[in-house]
Amino acid sequence: MSRKRKLPDGMVTRPGRKGYYADFKVGGRRIQKKLGTDFDAAKSILTDLRARAERADFNLLDNNHPIADLRRQYIAHCKQALEASTVRCYEDWLDTILPALGVVKVSQLTIPAVVAYRERRLAKGRSPRTVNGEVGALATMLNWGVNLGKVIGSNPLAGLVPLPHDRPKEGRPLSDDEVPRLLKASAPHWRDVWYAFLVTGLRKSELASLQFTGEFLDWEAREVIVPPWLAKNGVLRRIPMDDELYAILKRLESGRADRKPGKGRGKVSAERVQARFSRDHIFVTTGNTPLTSRGNLRRALLTCLEKAGIERATYAPDGRLLEHVDIHSLRKTFATSLICSGADPKTVQELLGHKTLAMTMRIYAKVRGGTKRQAMARLPYGAGTSAPAHVVQMPARTLPVQSGEQSTASKESTPQTEVG
Repeated sequence: MSRKRKLPDGMVTRPGRKGYYADFKVGGRRIQKKLGTDFDAAKSILTDLRARAERADFNLLDNNHPIADLRRQYIAHCKQALEASTVRCYEDWLDTILPALGVVKVSQLTIPAVVAYRERRLAKGRSPRTVNGEVGALATMLNWGVNLGKVIGSNPLAGLVPLPHDRPKEGRPLSDDEVPRLLKASAPHWRDVWYAFLVTGLRKSELASLQFTGEFLDWEAREVIVPPWLAKNGVLRRIPMDDELYAILKRLESGRADRKPGKGRGKVSAERVQARFSRDHIFVTTGNTPLTSRGNLRRALLTCLEKAGIERATYAPDGRLLEHVDIHSLRKTFATSLICSGADPKTVQELLGHKTLAMTMRIYAKVRGGTKRQAMARLPYGAGTSAPAHVVQMPARTLPVQSGEQSTASKESTPQTEVG
């Protein structure tokens, strides 16, 4: 009669089942897993499993983790923490890069493989910014897995530098004559939206989230409220309504009950439009859906810019894009107009919702750098200053002419900023 095999600590058999199983505790957590039918192989797997479990208990994780499982956990986290449109971006980027890399576990990711992926994407005509978005989504997921999810030990792409690109991220401000042209050329529906951006300096996500409730509007104080959960810096801020904005908001509030769902068009079905229909949001699309879609505002602005005859992009002689107009241009117009009108930096910081004064001062440095030319142009004995070709004009207010003083408007330049 053969003796019963002695099993190592943490290994068990199950009645009526073949093979060997792991069953042990580490840090109060029970680990159970099938090891296999071969005893020697099961012992080796058990040793490795115990070592990995103990490393995890002491935060000594490795990267032997399925990348599909990491993606699932990360997207579940994003759905709880981010806007739906942002989650869709991450999902699209990850669904583009992960199948192309063809890896199963995080440990198989390497920087050379990602560099080769970038070269293939660029060869297909994708822009550096698009490729950076895809690789950046993967790197962000890996960082989450290290720092918050605590399922992997390290980010194998740490140190990978994004691709350089010459497209400015943020749009230029509109000039003083372009603002009325844009508003005049826009249909009434979109004119209200552009005007709200121009007199509040709100970010796109902030304005799109405004609703007809006391959380966002203080009618008595005539202030627009950006709650902490919506503000990028996490700090509540209040922005005074100018008289025309107050009238716009009152008109929209009185007409919200008459809103009806749009019919949809193209690829957008009527059912989808009706599902997103809102009487609660202050500013909506022409189909009365929230302005949360990435394309709605952009397409509307581009159409209005074209009608107003405003150049959307300016290029250098060598073909480089120097500046462009986008939704952020309206926020930047608000900021530069305040600065040129003499507003102090702290007030501008509070209105814009900048986390630090240094962020606001960077705008001051650009705008005030141009007003040096205005100051020199006012010298009674000077000949004025001319900007070099590489300096792009910024909007400015006309300097006041004192009583008895000869106008120097012909000498003055509008504020400038150099584009690197």
